Amino acid sequence: MQYAPRVNETCRMTNNAHQFVPISGPPVSRWFGFFSEFRRDSLGFLLRCHAYGDVVKIPMGRIAGLLLRDPDPAMYLLNHPADVRHVLVANQDNYTKAPVPPVESRIFGQGVLHAEGAAHHRQRRLFLPFFHGDHVHSYAGLIAQKTAVLADGWQKGIPIDIGQEMTQLTLSIIWRLLFGQDIGPEAVEVTRTITTGQHLIKKQYDSLFARILPLWIPTADHREFSQGHRRMKSMILQLIQDRRAQPQHTHDVLSLLLAATDVDGHPLGDDYIRDELTTFLLAGHETTASALTWTWLLLSQSPTVRARLADELATVVGDRLPTAENIPHLRYTKMIWDETLRLYPPAWLLHTRVSRLEDRLPSGAHLPSGAMVFLSPWSLQRDPRWFPDPDRFDPDRFSEDAAMNRPAFCYIPFGGGARRCLGESFAEMEGLLIMATVASRVRLSAVDTKPVLPEPLMTLRPSIPVQMRVEPMYSPELYPTET
Repeated sequence: MQYAPRVNETCRMTNNAHQFVPISGPPVSRWFGFFSEFRRDSLGFLLRCHAYGDVVKIPMGRIAGLLLRDPDPAMYLLNHPADVRHVLVANQDNYTKAPVPPVESRIFGQGVLHAEGAAHHRQRRLFLPFFHGDHVHSYAGLIAQKTAVLADGWQKGIPIDIGQEMTQLTLSIIWRLLFGQDIGPEAVEVTRTITTGQHLIKKQYDSLFARILPLWIPTADHREFSQGHRRMKSMILQLIQDRRAQPQHTHDVLSLLLAATDVDGHPLGDDYIRDELTTFLLAGHETTASALTWTWLLLSQSPTVRARLADELATVVGDRLPTAENIPHLRYTKMIWDETLRLYPPAWLLHTRVSRLEDRLPSGAHLPSGAMVFLSPWSLQRDPRWFPDPDRFDPDRFSEDAAMNRPAFCYIPFGGGARRCLGESFAEMEGLLIMATVASRVRLSAVDTKPVLPEPLMTLRPSIPVQMRVEPMYSPELYPTET
């Protein structure tokens, strides 16, 4: 196989003069670019790029060049927090979101996740109060109660699929937040459609051929996704129409959207409302469920961390259900949550940005206009410069003192800037309350000690079901001291 050169040219500014210096890049296929290796080992590829500098130019190959009508198509991976901050915050107006694969576009439509410019700002202003402050805290009781019912229903000594349990729990919570009612048999259809969509989106990111293949071409993947998506779309539209027919004075997202108007003062259309609800439905439960699954697995492998968590919960929560008022005092619980998101960020790769104009990054690298830039929380958060021994699970990395000694934007599990995740506050409260409720009631131990690898789909899921045995709650003999 022929490979493109390992070295690419970039422009570095020194004393107002242009100085060209070689910056290494990974070897890629001359014809297929980095896609083949990225498809085989996406996460490993991103980490291997650490060896080639803070800005890595990754050629996309000659075939991509023919499809894109570009003689030298490439993507730029940014590995330094200062450059990441520049793109997400300091010069964010110069960067727009790149077009997304057809499946992702079909799922999220006109929702806030893909909106740009004035439309995006307007949508964020609409939703921001709903996902912050007192409104978020008003759901703390619901989260703790649903979690307690779930945990109390587990049989001691019987293995459970903790990923499936967390998915069902977070789906039931977000459904109530969106629609003001409990989810029923719809849960099975929603979960199946999301999983199908995740696999198909990953395929389309891994291959230009899959990305340009229209969804109307009846491949097996396309048919399965389209059928599930039609059913889910119909389900949500029916909920919208039922609420229009019988208005309710409820404080859910559906009521918020039905009361809102567009820029011309007209009520929002059903299709637009559906897109927003679908966006929050998928982003609002899948990410948290994934993070919690990794949390329980990491805790089962770390007796000392688990013992410190139990001590904090005994002091702060006791034998009661945790509340929103407890959250500021769950400091070590929060450190565990942050460290889990560092190791296994659900959004492991942020959407590709495209530069409107040429730009010079703080590192000195020069990006041409039209440059495709991608940022990876997975890569940044496993960089040993900011997180020594990066593969080790160590919640103390997020003590106040430790966090103050790291640069901003080396830890971005929720993105940053104007596109920072709207649901971050809610996700954090939900994650901490679920952790506190479950860990106060039972001890979860991994059934299998074999390593569980992450699978980089739309979110970073475990590659296999994580089976955990339910044991009685904390007692000293269950938590041996690590040596």
